[in-house]
Amino acid sequence: MDEKVDKIIGLLKHSRNTVVVTGAGISTEAGIPDFRGENGIYKKLGENRVMSIINSDFFHRSPDKFYEFYRENFMFEPVQPSLAHLVLADMEKRGAIKAIVTQNIDNLHQKAGSKRVIAIHGNSDRYLCTRKSCSSVYDGLYVDNCPQIVPTCSVCGSILKPDVVLFGEQIHNYLDAQESILRSRLIVVIGSSLSVYPLAGFIKEFSTFTQDLIIINKGYTLMDHAATVKVDTSNTGALLEQICQRL
Repeated sequence: MDEKVDKIIGLLKHSRNTVVVTGAGISTEAGIPDFRGENGIYKKLGENRVMSIINSDFFHRSPDKFYEFYRENFMFEPVQPSLAHLVLADMEKRGAIKAIVTQNIDNLHQKAGSKRVIAIHGNSDRYLCTRKSCSSVYDGLYVDNCPQIVPTCSVCGSILKPDVVLFGEQIHNYLDAQESILRSRLIVVIGSSLSVYPLAGFIKEFSTFTQDLIIINKGYTLMDHAATVKVDTSNTGALLEQICQRL
């Protein structure tokens, strides 16, 4: 492990453009379940069922049933950023990383203080009015306090939609994420198996440029073969803290 840590520190010190890519694994340390993990909703209910409900068409067709499911399975008690989130925010302040591209919708990078966050699947703490002529935006507290299952806009009365990417929708900030990854000199993947596209495709394309790739994840990822350094750990926060202290 010490050799790998030394190698990671060396790569970070010599990189002028490092981008961090994060997945569900970084947030499990904050208490948020991995939807695709062993105890996640995909395993409990079946991926097809989840995809059929957390779906753009289903939301517009049956918003009441959508919100019954969404409230029960995707709205959680407020949690604080993990040590890993806090260390990454510190690394950004020091100039060690340029941006974070995240698959997560939990807003924990922003809460930790990271400024340059590209959240490709959206933000679960934001809700948007579905009426095109109304630009009202609400937070999770407003939705929690709505007396009805389906939250509505206080301005025009239209239904609110979570500002997250539902199945059948385009990811947010596609070009921004792609450009940030492909222009970087070093990618650090944290807590992702790299099995979900298009992000997995961006990393695969990046790896063909003979740039350096660091993977920190519990278990196998689809890009392990291309990694300059791979660390298998479930204690990401402690590892990142150790690295940050030596930068």
